[in-house]
Amino acid sequence: QENKSLAPEESESESVYSIVEQCSLPSKKNKNKAKTHSASCSKMQGGDSDRLVSEQMHFQQFDGDQTLIGNESITPYACFYGPSVKKVKAGWLDKLSPQGKRMFQKRWVKFDGDSISYYNNEKEVFSKGVILLSAIATARVHGENKFEVVTSHRTFVFRVDKEEERNDWVNTILNALKSQSDNNPQSRTSVTPEKSGYLELKGYKAKIFILLQGNTVWICKNEQDFKTGFGITLIPMNVANVKQVDRTAKQSFEIITPYKSFSFTAESEREKQDWIEALQQSIAETLSDYEVAEKIWFNESNRSCADCKAPNPDWASINLCVVICKKCAGQHRSLGPRDSKVRSLKMDASIWSNELIELFIIIGNKRANSFWAGNLPPDEELHMDAPAEKRIEFITQKYKEGKFRKLPIFPLHDKALCAAVVKQDVLETLMLLFSGADAMCATGDPVYSTPYLLAKKAGQRLQMEFLYHNKFSDFPNYDTCFESGFSEDSSHPTFLCEFLYKVASNSAKLLTEKKLKEDCNKRWCTLESGFLSYYENDKTTTPNGMIDINEVICLVVHKSDFFLNRWDIFTFEIYLISERVFLFGAETAYSQRKWTWAIAKRFVPPVAECLLERDFDLLGQLYYKDCHNLDQWRKGWFAIEKSSLYFCLEMENAEEDSIYLRRLQELTISSVVQNGEKIDVLLLVEKGRTLYIHGHTKLDFMVWYTAIEKAAGTDGNALQDQQLSKNDVPIIVNSCIAFVTQYGLGSKQIYLKNGDSSNVAELLESFKKDARNVKLRAGKHQLEDVTDVLKSFLSQIDDALLTKELYPFWISALDTQNEKERVRKYGAFIRTLPLVNRATLAALIEHLYRVQKCSEINHMNPHNLAMVFSSCLFQTKGQTSEEVNVIEDLIKNYVQLFDINEDQVKQMDIENSFITRWKDTQVS
Repeated sequence: QENKSLAPEESESESVYSIVEQCSLPSKKNKNKAKTHSASCSKMQGGDSDRLVSEQMHFQQFDGDQTLIGNESITPYACFYGPSVKKVKAGWLDKLSPQGKRMFQKRWVKFDGDSISYYNNEKEVFSKGVILLSAIATARVHGENKFEVVTSHRTFVFRVDKEEERNDWVNTILNALKSQSDNNPQSRTSVTPEKSGYLELKGYKAKIFILLQGNTVWICKNEQDFKTGFGITLIPMNVANVKQVDRTAKQSFEIITPYKSFSFTAESEREKQDWIEALQQSIAETLSDYEVAEKIWFNESNRSCADCKAPNPDWASINLCVVICKKCAGQHRSLGPRDSKVRSLKMDASIWSNELIELFIIIGNKRANSFWAGNLPPDEELHMDAPAEKRIEFITQKYKEGKFRKLPIFPLHDKALCAAVVKQDVLETLMLLFSGADAMCATGDPVYSTPYLLAKKAGQRLQMEFLYHNKFSDFPNYDTCFESGFSEDSSHPTFLCEFLYKVASNSAKLLTEKKLKEDCNKRWCTLESGFLSYYENDKTTTPNGMIDINEVICLVVHKSDFFLNRWDIFTFEIYLISERVFLFGAETAYSQRKWTWAIAKRFVPPVAECLLERDFDLLGQLYYKDCHNLDQWRKGWFAIEKSSLYFCLEMENAEEDSIYLRRLQELTISSVVQNGEKIDVLLLVEKGRTLYIHGHTKLDFMVWYTAIEKAAGTDGNALQDQQLSKNDVPIIVNSCIAFVTQYGLGSKQIYLKNGDSSNVAELLESFKKDARNVKLRAGKHQLEDVTDVLKSFLSQIDDALLTKELYPFWISALDTQNEKERVRKYGAFIRTLPLVNRATLAALIEHLYRVQKCSEINHMNPHNLAMVFSSCLFQTKGQTSEEVNVIEDLIKNYVQLFDINEDQVKQMDIENSFITRWKDTQVS
């Protein structure tokens, strides 16, 4: 039974510790492989001793890198394995279950020096629970033959047969704690995971928290358990395989080990594929070869990421000569393969020639960053926990824009490059090449006509290696080609030049998939002096056409969900006042951002430049009227970013304002006649604010209307992604509560009666599609259908209303016997909820409080209501007495929890009295 559901024992807040010690050195599983290649390395050293001595002498020339040769017996070809001596203990113990019957259960318990894990029997490989050593505060004797393992969140009680056995367990744990304190290791729960999230796991009732960290999958009841050091079990991926499972309407996959298979189900096909990809990547890395990494890490500066300082980076950009971590490597790829050639130190063994490895050892991150980050202010440094958007911004600025470069002092770059490649200093060559020198420039020598051939003539192997990987790099000359793409100084002319994909038409109606395929051609494009010109190629001097940026009224940036993106083309559309539409596509997201920003900078006036700071999906000019002046249409500048509409209106000292589109109370389109011409007008109402807008043309108006309608709609299954009322409560919740309050307070067994399943499904789908336009009406909609819709919605949102993360805290509050103190704890939990969760909970509990005040009529007291809603609010299948007790407490103490004053309570009683008297309006 314990394997079928999250029984109290498995509900314990326990997290899992990795079996494999993770450090900058290779794991023990590669020990045999390491011994083999160490022997071959020794053989190679014997044959190339002169070259190694020469390299060591070369190392001595570098400031700050003398540590590379501090010990002549250590070479970049050595392998190191530190001994691991930890006290291991295992045996049968009685463990006290934390909840329910509070009885002792026999468990096989193991302590491996890192964690305590317990099993049904000694033959099981996967535990029922794990307690990290880092989560343990102390271990102590507790009564006759018992001892306690104390953590910050709970205490585990174990019982043994003999006193001396008990003492040995306590001493073993205490000694491990002391050793941990002396060594002060980094907690594994603080290491950023490769992927995490909630999934269904076959055999368990509720969704559980899964986390992939390194080569280990952790299984915990929730994220809070993992953070506090408790878990259920872990799966080492070095003995696992991943397989998709074909099930009807199920996004399932399995992790298969020699001992047991784990079957998971994700919310969507996309999420399933993301998990499979991450797990397969983990498996591949467990089988990786550490030889290259060990050699490159010989240079101490290569042991931390060149961009974010993350430890033990195992990726590199082989043309930029920097060693980087996995997260930064992902962002380097977005620069494009011509700008950053990303390779793994562990998996791309074939690319790592002796010369390339030697190049990375000699240059190293410290020397490379003396150029790339020579002028990097400390407050602009990238931190290892930075989000993806911050990471790509920094990496783009550092490498693509050269924002932090140390400027070289060489005036004639090409000539200086030809002189540098015949010498040993590759860093000088790197600085010249990425400051504007041409890797394929003419040398003046008819035989050795390129810098690469000059290096070959001089016998400079490392110069040849570096030039080989950079002969086709696509970095601009910072002094000429990219004058001010992202410059804040508007006095400089914006100049861009690049190949873009282009489609042109006279009407957006013609931008069909067929049209795009037929007319999408690569064109050389330039942006200069307010004109975007496009040419047949970069050799022709006469443009095929020109766009006057001053005629632009609307700019659309397609971030995703656009069918050209399947070609990895990042598109944007330009709408002109003449009703012409141009569609362009860039090969990278960075290039798309660069062009759209430069175009926007040209046609948006200074008064609205604040809109350019937004990561906009749509930007342009519209006519508007608002409550300040409903008589006259004026021009304003608008931008859509995700679900917000930002705007700068034509008023004195006008500042940027915004409307949260999901909170719109009204979004309607109508037609009016102006100057004898019929125009479409869009009305937006949010929190009492009214705004009318219309476009310059029918074409750009439809673009804005479509974008606003999409941004204002439901986008996903999360609570915050729903259409909201002015009080930040999902409209579906508000509508159902209002309907039940008006027609159901006097209905017996309200919320216990079942509605028609087909009607419920249809109504729920209508709310999800466009809740703003669903109007519940007596006679048309049945009370039982509406109550089922409310319960279904709360049960199906991505996370529980009370959040799965806080589940153990809600339940543990019941241990507090003093009701006043218990309510205080509930209040603290409520304040930590996200805004929409908090507002929705307040509205729902107010409604249930109102319903129970009429319990003499409807027979729904707080306990009965809690029985109905506990599984909805916690999203558990079935229910426990603890969950019911929590919800009952919330209903009973609504007034105290949400600071409701006496007048509000009296008003509620008056309203209830009126409503329940109107028997003829009740729907039963």
